[in-house]
Amino acid sequence: MGATTNIFKVTDGSGNTATCAFAVSVTDTELPTITCPGNIPVANTPGLCSAVVSYSTPVGTDNCSGATTIQTLGLPSGATYPVGATTNIFKVTDGSGNTATCAFAVSVTDTELPTITCPGNIPVANTPGLCSAVVSYTTPVGTDNCSGATTIQTLGLPSGATYPVGATTNIFKVTDGSGNTATCAFAVSVTDTELPTITCPGNIPVANTPGLCSAVVSYTTPVGTDNCSGATTIQTLGLPSGATYPVGATTNIFKVTDGSGNTATCAFAVSVTDTELPTITCPGNIPVANTPGLCSAVVSYSTPVGTDNCSGATTIQTLGLPSGATYPVGATTNIFKVTDGSGNTATCAFAVSVTDTELPTITCPGNISVTNTTGLCSAIVSYSTPVGTDNCSGPTTTQTAGLPSGSSFPVGQTTNTFKATDGTGNTNYCAFTITVSDAQLPTISCPGNISVNNTPGLCSAVVSYSPPVGADNCSGQTTTQTSGLPTGSSFPVGATTNTFRVTDAAGNSATCAFTVTVSDAQLPTISCPGNISVNNTPGLCSAVVGGSVGVTALRLVRTTAPVKRRPKPRGCPQDLPSLLAQRRTLSG
Repeated sequence: MGATTNIFKVTDGSGNTATCAFAVSVTDTELPTITCPGNIPVANTPGLCSAVVSYSTPVGTDNCSGATTIQTLGLPSGATYPVGATTNIFKVTDGSGNTATCAFAVSVTDTELPTITCPGNIPVANTPGLCSAVVSYTTPVGTDNCSGATTIQTLGLPSGATYPVGATTNIFKVTDGSGNTATCAFAVSVTDTELPTITCPGNIPVANTPGLCSAVVSYTTPVGTDNCSGATTIQTLGLPSGATYPVGATTNIFKVTDGSGNTATCAFAVSVTDTELPTITCPGNIPVANTPGLCSAVVSYSTPVGTDNCSGATTIQTLGLPSGATYPVGATTNIFKVTDGSGNTATCAFAVSVTDTELPTITCPGNISVTNTTGLCSAIVSYSTPVGTDNCSGPTTTQTAGLPSGSSFPVGQTTNTFKATDGTGNTNYCAFTITVSDAQLPTISCPGNISVNNTPGLCSAVVSYSPPVGADNCSGQTTTQTSGLPTGSSFPVGATTNTFRVTDAAGNSATCAFTVTVSDAQLPTISCPGNISVNNTPGLCSAVVGGSVGVTALRLVRTTAPVKRRPKPRGCPQDLPSLLAQRRTLSG
């Protein structure tokens, strides 16, 4: 199989040769063959989610030798196969690239049941105040020889749920990926151990009805409650609401019983007393300003005295300061209390408010002027920091604008403002300026003088240089060219002075200069006509010759008698009109 080349050669009598060739190609068009075993069903190995499976590995054959067989999918014989279907594919390829495949499946079935274990039965008491209890437990989770088993609760309540009083059965079911199942169960029993509750109103004090040794008293009849429904309430002692109560203390007792026989009681007293309050009246609130220079003021007022229907009432001051005392800035509350012979009391109050109307004082230093620190756009300035004072202690001083003492102050004017605030919020300000002058000149450096020759054929030359840029201790300087030509310009023959000036933000300036000298190094040119041969003018021993002779004559005249004029650089055509005029004269 393949291509065979045939070559033929011819030789003539003189030894000359020629060859020709052709190929014979035989193509293998026959596919190889391969046969796989049939599908293989097996059960999982106990405790595993797989099984070891062996089979006869298929080998392909072909009409030509050299066919190779490989497994392109699946697992080899003797491998551990997972639960499920695994497809094995084998491919045979002959020497000509013809291929054939075969396939079979290895199916491992999971026949092993999952397992699940529930906790034991759980007895609990009800949650206080509820007819139930929140119960938590370790939720059972099933296991299986294969991953992917799922566990669900088929009956009962989940862990952390609220369980009612009584028994609740919980059932859990685990199902593996092959549909095998297992279940477990346990009970949660909630017992009602909570007593019912009952709340009586607080003790009821009432005044007697005028002319009687009693009083009609009404109250909200207490009704017991329980965490579970069905509780009943009865009064076991005392008088009902709306009855006539005698002067003195009467005890009322109520009892509640729940459905489980648990009981609770409560009690309260109804006290009828002879009460009639005394009376007392205070003056109105007193506002005053502080005494100048002090954080207080002396205040006088009419001291209140209480009255009562019975004699023997007494009045005392329970809070504040007496009349004529020194009151501090702020509000002072004065309270007076009157007590009668039965212990009944009454009070009144008023406030003495002393307002601090005096401003704090603060003094700043004078304005300060300095020059900048050499090489910097600033200067360090120190000053005595102002501190405010006040008639009351505790004023605070803050800097509201500017920079603290010892700071680096920028060139220019900085206003420092200080604020003094007393405890009442009164404020006062002072200010001063710090002026830093920029006394330092900017700097600028020009390149050295430049000398060049003219551009051939021109009376000038293009010259480039690095334009100087000034520097300064403060930003904002500007550099301008005050004379000469910019870099890259066409400079004329001769010397051109370039001057540059730098000016800083404060108006200080500095300059530098350099020259660009263009020399005319190019010689002038002249062309003469060829030799001229003419005959003499008849009758003369000469002949008039025109044409370019005039130019020659012009050059001779210029050589022997130059025109007086201002010298011009060599090679420059500034005298061309004069030369043409002379040529016309000579030609005429």
